[in-house]
Amino acid sequence: MGCTISKVFPSFAEKFLKEAKAGNSPELPQDVLMEIFALLEVPDLVRAGSVCSSWRASYISLCKLGGYRQAQTPCLLYTSESAGENVACLYSLAEKRAYKLTMPDPPIRSRYIIGSSHGWIITADERSELHLVNPITGDQINLPTVTTIKPVKPVYDDAGVVHKYEYPCHVGGQHNWAEPSTYSLRLLRKYIFKKAFLSSDPSMGDYFVALIHYPLAQLSFARAGSDKWTWLPPHTDFMDCLFEDGLLYALNSAGEVHAFDLSAPTVTQKVVLEDVKAYIEENMYFARAPSGDLLQIWRSLATNRDDYYVDQTDGDDSEHGSDHENWIDDYVDQTYGDVLQFELDKYEDDLEYASEHENWRAGDGLKPESDEDEDDLEPEPNTDSLVVNTNMIKVFKVDFSAKMLVDINSLGNSVLFLGYNQTLCLNADVYPQLKPNHIYFTEDDSLYLFRCKKNRRDTGVLNLENDTIEPIVSPELWSNWPVPIWLIPNPRKMISASHN
Repeated sequence: MGCTISKVFPSFAEKFLKEAKAGNSPELPQDVLMEIFALLEVPDLVRAGSVCSSWRASYISLCKLGGYRQAQTPCLLYTSESAGENVACLYSLAEKRAYKLTMPDPPIRSRYIIGSSHGWIITADERSELHLVNPITGDQINLPTVTTIKPVKPVYDDAGVVHKYEYPCHVGGQHNWAEPSTYSLRLLRKYIFKKAFLSSDPSMGDYFVALIHYPLAQLSFARAGSDKWTWLPPHTDFMDCLFEDGLLYALNSAGEVHAFDLSAPTVTQKVVLEDVKAYIEENMYFARAPSGDLLQIWRSLATNRDDYYVDQTDGDDSEHGSDHENWIDDYVDQTYGDVLQFELDKYEDDLEYASEHENWRAGDGLKPESDEDEDDLEPEPNTDSLVVNTNMIKVFKVDFSAKMLVDINSLGNSVLFLGYNQTLCLNADVYPQLKPNHIYFTEDDSLYLFRCKKNRRDTGVLNLENDTIEPIVSPELWSNWPVPIWLIPNPRKMISASHN
């Protein structure tokens, strides 16, 4: 019923609007309007709210009450230089068309996007401060300051204003840190943030934010209204998170799953799945399938580094050529090598490797020491020819009784969404516009993304039946920064939340 109404509704709305302009439109009762609006996809719902004042009132009431019932199809949120600094574009998979959304300050194109959950995105501004933003409603919530994330320390100028941050590398052991380096306000976000998650819709007033951050991909969290981040030591190497049944589940690079009870007076944690692999070779995700199974997803990437070498050096050590070759060599070998000697059950080796990795990640002495734009100061010329592409995605079902992973070749009627978003596994029967047994993906490798902000992003749709990848839309959407991200539109207005 909902899909039929959604398809018919635009022509009905157009006819109603013509009648309204002619001055002879019949008034529909608000409860009838709200019953109809509740069955619409968000793009149709937003259009309905712009028809006339009575429809607008019904739309606002519905959004405040959260009474819409239609399962919202994920959309791709991206930006376009031609659209403007404060404009985001929303590509609807249901309608196969894009919409423009005006975003609150600071400009969306100046931010990093590090997460998407419950219709909200998590962004880092040019002071490396985090904000929650609902692109549909324009609501925005400031999260606790980055200076409360261990081990970040503010550096004050003579007027007592924070103008830099100190941030050290980890050198092994829970409390062992190297001498801190100094970062400009905007540069810190390039090295500290990995991915962020929400426990629930912030418009309802109570929620948790979980943050995977460096060094060592550790976890911190904050609750609605909190003025600081709480660190969750001593675990490291986390890849993905999932809130479920009041608990935070976190997946690390060995396939191990930890469960944290953040609402307890003292945070408790337990391991619910032991490690299932010894080496880091892929990006990893997990999600609950409609069947109830817990899935682990492993995604491997490939680069065109041979072509990149030729483009960069042309056989000699021209300016920046050697530095760039060393950088891409480290990047490929440490992140996408065939076999990385990173055995996670050997803690000493683990920490030693991670320390080396983080030292490289912090720039190997290439960090700018001024407050100017890091894009102008860091040696990043001619990286346009460097390409990172998804070349394989494997899906496993977690067998908790056998404490192992079971390789599955088909998702059946399920659909996966991977990227900086909360990892989603949806039933295509509920979302008829989506392709069953397909994986929709966007790029989410912060190591590559934050170093090569101007490069083409890795997005597409993988058919698991024949392992072919197609563009999300043809002609292909072009958006390099901020990173495109999956979003389930949420038109609900905030009812009790501290926001700016």
